[in-house]
Amino acid sequence: MSVRVWPYRKPFDRVHTEHWRSGDATGEPAPDALTAWDYTTDITLGRVVEIDLAELRKDCGLPGDAPLRLCVRYWPSTSLLRKSAFVEELPSNADRASCEVQISADSAQLGGFLTVETLIELAADLPAVEPFVATRAGSVLWSDQKRIHLEGGAGLLPVAPVSFKEAGLPAGSAWYVSMDGGDWQQAAMGSLLVLLNEDNPAVKQAMEAAQGELSGMVWSVLEVDIVTDLVGRALDDDAFVDETPSDDPDGDLTMAGLVRALVRTYLARPGESAEQAIKRLRDERRRDPSRFRADVHAGVRFPREATA
Repeated sequence: MSVRVWPYRKPFDRVHTEHWRSGDATGEPAPDALTAWDYTTDITLGRVVEIDLAELRKDCGLPGDAPLRLCVRYWPSTSLLRKSAFVEELPSNADRASCEVQISADSAQLGGFLTVETLIELAADLPAVEPFVATRAGSVLWSDQKRIHLEGGAGLLPVAPVSFKEAGLPAGSAWYVSMDGGDWQQAAMGSLLVLLNEDNPAVKQAMEAAQGELSGMVWSVLEVDIVTDLVGRALDDDAFVDETPSDDPDGDLTMAGLVRALVRTYLARPGESAEQAIKRLRDERRRDPSRFRADVHAGVRFPREATA
């Protein structure tokens, strides 16, 4: 078991936060997974943070007027590039502070899962007074994180439009989900490819349309196929249970990690872990494959209401 040791003193329970909420601080609690999110929708969140400034500075050994600031930053698992979303200087002449935080994450920069970090840091350099006290601007005194899974925590799947006639695939098909090998620890982005048949008129029209009844239905069916094929293949492979989940959520997403993300987002019951859900679904698929597909339909909410 690893323990992180900081080179300076940290505060005790001096920061009280409300849960992140959708829209603003008065909205519904932000979920752990946004199953209906798409790559054109910004994510807006809000929360209230209350800080006992006097006791926090005392715990950290800081002067009573040490400059502090509250910051929020976010990053997607697909790039890990941190983006500052909120900064507020905290009062130096008050014992307590209450801050209403509002952030918006640009959809064009998102994918996989979104990590939102709230932190309190030293806002300016301080002269060194005693050991084990933060003196450099940017020293993080307190932080917490919220992770939100977007589309199964998988990011954008690699998609390629091709002519199925030229590729030797069934000419009348809509798409083909290609999965390489049975090594579940391979990087998902190098092992999975969705081929879209540009010879199929409905698929071609859906690719060219931003939204609408036809395009919405086509992509909804594709979503069902990806979840059914990928999770179903893992459930049918007895070796999948021997795979060890990655402890590094910011690392490369493996095929095993992608399966667990899909199960956790679409198929797990409330209070059920991904591993428990996989065991239940494996037994269910072997007894009744049609019931497993029905579970996928329910999980992805298929068919969704068409948009005009």
